[in-house]
Amino acid sequence: GPYHDTFPCWSPDGSEIAFISFRHPDWQYRLEEQHIYRVPASGGRVKQVRAPRGPKEGLSFSPDGKTLAYLGHERPYHSWGAVNYLLNTVRLNGRDHCVYGVQLDRTAYALTLGDITPSLQVVAPVWDPQGRFIYYIVSNRGRQPLLRANVKDGSADQVTKDSSVVISWSLDSKGTKLVYHGAQLHAPDELFAVDLLTGSEIQLTQLSRHYLRRREFLPAEEITFKNGRQILQGWLVKPPRFSSRRKYPLILNIHGGPRCQYGRTFFHEMYVLAAAGYVVLYTNPRGSQGYGEAFADAITGKWAEPAMSDLLAAVDYVLSMGFVDDHQLGVTGGSYGGYMTNWIVTHTHRFKAAVTQRSVSDMSSMFGSSDIGWDMHYEFKGTPWSHPEVYRKWSPMSYIHRCRTPLLIIHSENDLRCNIEQGDQMYTALKYLRREVEYVRFPEEPHGLSRHGRPDRREARLRFILDWFNKYLKN
Repeated sequence: GPYHDTFPCWSPDGSEIAFISFRHPDWQYRLEEQHIYRVPASGGRVKQVRAPRGPKEGLSFSPDGKTLAYLGHERPYHSWGAVNYLLNTVRLNGRDHCVYGVQLDRTAYALTLGDITPSLQVVAPVWDPQGRFIYYIVSNRGRQPLLRANVKDGSADQVTKDSSVVISWSLDSKGTKLVYHGAQLHAPDELFAVDLLTGSEIQLTQLSRHYLRRREFLPAEEITFKNGRQILQGWLVKPPRFSSRRKYPLILNIHGGPRCQYGRTFFHEMYVLAAAGYVVLYTNPRGSQGYGEAFADAITGKWAEPAMSDLLAAVDYVLSMGFVDDHQLGVTGGSYGGYMTNWIVTHTHRFKAAVTQRSVSDMSSMFGSSDIGWDMHYEFKGTPWSHPEVYRKWSPMSYIHRCRTPLLIIHSENDLRCNIEQGDQMYTALKYLRREVEYVRFPEEPHGLSRHGRPDRREARLRFILDWFNKYLKN
């Protein structure tokens, strides 16, 4: 039929398949109202499982085949990512719907970013063989711990270490051992095993040991700082052979999403920049996930604030440490991070060079050219024609005449999320204004060039970024 069906899962006895979809004639206009359905494995009539309206992802049967677990929430059509996804269970007859983890104020979604570590990957909740517990992850302060929810009383305890960033996992047939794919700060991802009876955890693989022995680098350091009363978190990567008596150029790297989080992942891009002699700062300003709904919702309807204030506070904090040259500051970011780079260079002259990547520059055209353009309606509580002043106010293009920072624009020609026209607008305007600007367009590549682009193009992208910063921050 003319519907999108997702997250199919088999019943334990193999007699039927459950899946998530929205089978209404106007489904294209109701993209956050998914339902759960069941269909016999041999084919036949599709039945709906009654559950609260709202987005749903990930689906799994209980061992007895009577209950389904899924991830979702009951408040559709808010700004994307600001409402926490939660663990839910519901009986096949639509009764006994339960929600877990509300009091944690954390989203049950893999939102920790990296260019080696997978992100935005949905893993269906995993039941233990007896149906007593359900295992799932949450994004929390740069971590992604694995939690175990007690089906009987709704309580949850953390299974993995406080520092863990869990991507995917699997239980053994007895439910006593668990293996997970995990990220870490000091090395690329590996596999880890947890004994669920004793709580002990061991690392199973050392896939990058030979690479790490040949490379000299300093693992990222976690920092905590304030912007007014707001406590914020970030990470610093220092150059090899770092000396606190020297002054280094600094690059601020801003994440996309916007409601994602930087965290304890081995972020290759950050180490490339640090290896070239830069102090690299990356942080989670308000609007990021991992710190609760109010924190994530802080930028709804006003994308640039208070995020810009938090980002500049992070720079000021690092400057106060004494080893960064405040006349050699660079800024870069992709997607929402590209939007914030565009916003920063049109609102301050603090940065000596900038690289904007797969960016958003004009909110009105974003509405019409992006594969998720309609989401702008929920972000800004209206459309470009009903609220033109709002779209104009929060578009960096409205202030392009203020930009004096040398800007490199990197965009991919098959970017469906932030269409290539967003980069075109920035380049054309700055070229018309005779400002210092260059434009690199990657053929064939999608929005995620930095994460899953063709390897030679990923390398070329990093070289373009380094060459730009070297030109303006090392003279």
